[in-house]
Amino acid sequence: MNTIRDEETGDPMTAQGLKQSIEALVESHRDEIIAGLSTLLKFRTVGGDPAPEAEEAFRAETLSCLEFLKGEAQRMGLEWRCHDNELAVAAIPYKGKFVAMPVHTDVVPPGEGWTHDPFGGEVADGVIWGRGCQDDKGPVIQCLWAINLLQKLERPYRRGARLVVGTAEEFGHWGDIKRYAELEQEPEFTIVSDASFPIVNGEKGMLNLKMIVEVPDEGAPESGGFYLVSAHSGDRANIVPAKGEIRFGGDSSAEISLIERELDSFLKHNSEAKATLSRPEDNPQDAIITFHGRSAHGSCPHEGHNAAVDMLQFITESGFVTDDEADMAEFLYSSASDTTGEGLDVEGSHEILGDTTSSLGIVNWEGGKVEAVFNIRPTLGFPAEECYHRAKKRLDAFSEETGFSVSSDAMGNVLDAIHVDPNEYPDFIQALQSAYEDVTGREASLLSIGGSTYAKAFPRAVCFGPVEPAEEEDLIHKADERISEEHLLRNVKIYTLALAHLCLG
Repeated sequence: MNTIRDEETGDPMTAQGLKQSIEALVESHRDEIIAGLSTLLKFRTVGGDPAPEAEEAFRAETLSCLEFLKGEAQRMGLEWRCHDNELAVAAIPYKGKFVAMPVHTDVVPPGEGWTHDPFGGEVADGVIWGRGCQDDKGPVIQCLWAINLLQKLERPYRRGARLVVGTAEEFGHWGDIKRYAELEQEPEFTIVSDASFPIVNGEKGMLNLKMIVEVPDEGAPESGGFYLVSAHSGDRANIVPAKGEIRFGGDSSAEISLIERELDSFLKHNSEAKATLSRPEDNPQDAIITFHGRSAHGSCPHEGHNAAVDMLQFITESGFVTDDEADMAEFLYSSASDTTGEGLDVEGSHEILGDTTSSLGIVNWEGGKVEAVFNIRPTLGFPAEECYHRAKKRLDAFSEETGFSVSSDAMGNVLDAIHVDPNEYPDFIQALQSAYEDVTGREASLLSIGGSTYAKAFPRAVCFGPVEPAEEEDLIHKADERISEEHLLRNVKIYTLALAHLCLG
């Protein structure tokens, strides 16, 4: 790392002196930093819904969000460039090499189970609540303030620093970041705050595999009075579904006790499954079974409990479905119940990044049409395109076995796994390690994750925070996402110190 010198004496500034200067700056702006995040959380920038009215609302909220950030950046004396309200850059006025800090303002839907308004920006008892506190509006504020405070250290630059604000990380094709490559300079190094500390220098790949199946109409089952109408679970590919719902139609002979007995037996033999039975007001002869799981990030399916898998297993074993419907459910269940991807023939392992993972994120079954989306994270050495073709071969075999019409496609980004060798860029990695260790007192080890971040879109990019597993719960994509004021300020200190090591002379 380069030596940072005292402005007055010209002597080398000690690590402790630099840290103390940064801590004092952060604490002096405590209220502004907290207020900035509180405001940012109030913008309902939930993307991914294709409905025209939802897309219009998302764009309007994104525009308002970017206008707020523009005001903050310009107030700090940073240059602001916005490209069609899709991508923005806030930069220190400096010509030369620079460090980029990509972040994003879009968020996943809040889902169920919140005890605080997910878009209220509430600050209570030293905690800030809201969707995006960890992913990724918290980092937007943390990195923006780190760049601002870097200026306030008033030392000569050897690199600049730029905040890169994306708006479509969670659900899009990353058209925002692709535009960055077309319109802006390439950074020398990139710090992405969209995972966990200490340093993530490896990420698994990304493939959202969508399949559409036409199940032949065999008519209603011969007995029981009930028949399958629909089954739905999940609305985002990269979230483990926390809810699944089956609707059975009932004729005049349908007795609810028959479904009750079937559900009781299922729950008795599947102790981790949870479900409730109800009758809809619009047609009290019908029956609705609602399965309750536990949400988690799609890259860590083992941390959740997939309600879609329970739902499909129930359909497989039910006496109120046709043989073809049971076969369809059995295929999806067997493909989804193993989170290593073995059911789709996409399993793989790597000594650094670990195993490939697979999570069934969406099931929409209406009449004879079934749509399902698997969120697959191929490990290093397993190209995502190869993963797709292997899964497609498995789907084609199922189609041939059953005679069902099966089509498949890759949704959104198809991304390969990445790994940044610390021996190739020692100064970069050591600067981050030093900043983390000086602020937290803990060793800065190197990690790999299953998630996909903007690190895949930049050369020489690693993830660095924002979640510190040693101090806080990972609530990314979960209910009651939040961050304490102290953890928010801790991250500003870490990022400012890292930038000081990389950017100041």
